[in-house]
Amino acid sequence: MLEILRSPIFLGLILVPYFFLAPPRSLAARVTGIQVNGAVRSDVEWLQRYVGLNFPGEISELDVERIRRKLMTADVFIQVQVRLDEASSKLVIDLEEKWTTIPVFRGAYGGGTPLLVAGVYDMHAYGRLLTLGVETKKYGVAPPGFTLWAKLPRTARGKGSTGVEVWRDFRRRTYYDDAGIKTGTLGFDSAYVRLYHMVPLFPEADPLDPKIHQAGMELLVRRDRKPLVQDAAAANMNLPERENAWAYRALASFVFDNLSVEDQQLEGNRLMCKSGLSKNEGVANPGLSNYSEAEAFSFHRPSKDVNIAVHAYLQAAGSPTVSDAFHLGGFDSIRGFPDGVRYGAFAAFGNLEARGQVWTSNWLKVATVLFADAGIAGSDFGDASKDVFRSAGGGIRLSIPRVHRLVFRLDYAWARSNNISTPGISLGLNQFFQPYKPL
Repeated sequence: MLEILRSPIFLGLILVPYFFLAPPRSLAARVTGIQVNGAVRSDVEWLQRYVGLNFPGEISELDVERIRRKLMTADVFIQVQVRLDEASSKLVIDLEEKWTTIPVFRGAYGGGTPLLVAGVYDMHAYGRLLTLGVETKKYGVAPPGFTLWAKLPRTARGKGSTGVEVWRDFRRRTYYDDAGIKTGTLGFDSAYVRLYHMVPLFPEADPLDPKIHQAGMELLVRRDRKPLVQDAAAANMNLPERENAWAYRALASFVFDNLSVEDQQLEGNRLMCKSGLSKNEGVANPGLSNYSEAEAFSFHRPSKDVNIAVHAYLQAAGSPTVSDAFHLGGFDSIRGFPDGVRYGAFAAFGNLEARGQVWTSNWLKVATVLFADAGIAGSDFGDASKDVFRSAGGGIRLSIPRVHRLVFRLDYAWARSNNISTPGISLGLNQFFQPYKPL
């Protein structure tokens, strides 16, 4: 038996499959620096820091492809080509940039208080993946409010993030009973500042690894003036009793992200969790309460032109204050229902979309969408689970590939609950849910 193991024939039977079936080894090459072509707006120093590799150094052919994918996932380039130039020993990056200064326009109609949002933002300000933006929001006949924000969504070699938002909101919410009958309205005057800072959990991790693990803090200070109450049912909320009510929130936050972007299609997963304390002053029941929030995105690409998109959201707050209560329906949760059709300190909802591109050119992409939404809201899980709000429908997307995330969206939904049946239209810019939002 030992002689058989030592025979050349036996060794050949083992080694031949290894040479033919084993994946080819990627040889490392020494690179002295980076040469960038096509960078009109992009800052070259930022780009080298974002790639995260130090030069001179050695990179493999596999690293070349990983660099290309990382730059594409920044979502500010139409195309990226990366190659090794043997003559100069440089890593050559050929870019074709998107236009990243885009308008914001969206609305929600079909019941409840109409919403109109208009503004502008730039995801790649100063060529450094800095997001700056401003919006104005108008709810029905209420005065227009505004939002300002500045964000660095991919700091620390693309593994961290930080940002600030400033809001001033005037709005009137319409409230409904369990049968979907309008019972009255609340008029709000709110203002708040939100700060967050996330750092990599593993700062020494491979910068080209698509996985992102972040941890950090979110801080919020909010002021709500005493609302105009035209609704007896609104007493179910923990409303301000003084001229000004204040909310202070401190949340520990965690993010996991391994999403990649290719041809405007997403693939991978993103999970965000926040939990901490909220302190309320000037409301009917002041004091400390718990606040937790989780949001997940999952994208699958079964074929070149098909994207299966899944979104889930969960909130559990200790007090249904103006700042902590979640309002189901409207623009960003369950399509087809009026904004605020159900509300409370506890909320959970999910969205499923099948997005298929039906026509593509260099300047326009047309896609159709089939979707299903479902959600609950109430004072707690027991109260919320008494009625499930669900909708289904279809829509169309018109996108401009050369402009960052410029997507015109039109959805039509048929919505039902135990006691309500209503259709609704949702329209605007950007996808219905998007993991990397300007807000």
